[in-house]
Amino acid sequence: MLGNLLYLQEYNYNPVWYFSWVIFGIAYMTGVWELSLRWVHFTRNRFPDNRQSLLRIIITFAGYFTLTILCQILFVFLTDATGVALVPVTRKVYVSYILVGIICSLLLGTIYEIIFYLQQYRQAIAEAEAVQKAGIQSQFDSLKNQVNPHFLFNSLNSLSALISEDRARANQFLDELSTVYRYLLQSGERRLVTVQTEIDFIHSFFYLLKARYGAAIELKIAIDVQLLDAWLPPFSLQTLVENAIRHNIILAEKPLVITIHTTQDSALAVKNNIQRKNLQVNKQPGGLGHLTERFTLLRLPRPLITDDGREFVVRLPLIVKGADFLVNLP
Repeated sequence: MLGNLLYLQEYNYNPVWYFSWVIFGIAYMTGVWELSLRWVHFTRNRFPDNRQSLLRIIITFAGYFTLTILCQILFVFLTDATGVALVPVTRKVYVSYILVGIICSLLLGTIYEIIFYLQQYRQAIAEAEAVQKAGIQSQFDSLKNQVNPHFLFNSLNSLSALISEDRARANQFLDELSTVYRYLLQSGERRLVTVQTEIDFIHSFFYLLKARYGAAIELKIAIDVQLLDAWLPPFSLQTLVENAIRHNIILAEKPLVITIHTTQDSALAVKNNIQRKNLQVNKQPGGLGHLTERFTLLRLPRPLITDDGREFVVRLPLIVKGADFLVNLP
């Protein structure tokens, strides 16, 4: 409305002409604005990586300028062709309209980029705080696992029974128990560990479970050797094994079978046969929910959980060696 006031003299101070051009201008600018927004959304989705920011900005502004030039030329041409132009349309008119459009696109595009980067900055701060919070929570959960009275009590009971029955197995049990606690102490602050490290730990951890449950529990492991140096968050396998034990009946005549294997799409699957307990199990911190949150905060795909009534399967995405993710850990 303010811009059209400059042309009141050309409108012969006719309010019909004035408001007609105001409405036309609003419609025209709304169309250009919508096209520009669609273009900027396209480029941001096409180049989401921060390392592509310079390329994205160049392509974004090139699109702005191209769109502006085409729209301004079309605008001037149509006003001239329809006979509603208020002044003779010359090359100078075309150039002036194009320059005004480019300047407006440059200013508005710069404002959009500043707003976008401020949003990215706030999001990065929020994610950093979330990762820090999750790290503190993980350390707290790890500390609770280290001094878990139930786990320690059961382990000591098993050790006491083995001492009186088989001294050699008791020594082996003590070695595996020390390995488990050493891993808990050393890996509590790590964000990622290798599959090989997790498998070694789960062997020791399952040895303690086997001493307690005997033939009532089984573990099968089939890992592609090429994925042993892939990465995943620590204690992932322990969380899933404990989840299976917590929710299922464990009897010698109905053994709980836990299988850990790699898949064709380079993921790690942990599955168990389902024989649910009749009593409702209270949810405990550090379970599937917390494991999923850790994957999310590390910008990994969420674990995929399937339950067909016969088998409970959790697929964990792995970070293969050399992935860009390792360079961009939050």
